[in-house]
Amino acid sequence: MEHLVINLKENLILRKQNELNKTKELYKETDKELLLISSGKIFELDFLIKSLDNLITYYNKTKSIPL
Repeated sequence: MEHLVINLKENLILRKQNELNKTKELYKETDKELLLISSGKIFELDFLIKSLDNLITYYNKTKSIPL
C-alpha cells in the first residue's frame, strides 16, 4: 500500500511539472483563461502532494508504535 501512495505522489509531481511547462508556453495577454485553469490545477496538485506527504509521514510514525 505504501508503494502505491508513493507512486501516486510521484505521478502527481510529474503532472504538476507538465502543467508548469504548459504555463510557460502560454501567452499572458491572449491566454488568460488557460493560465487561470492551469494555475488552479497546479494548486490542486500541490494540495494533493502535500496531503500524500502527510499520509506517508503519519503511516511511518504509526508503523513504529508497538501493538
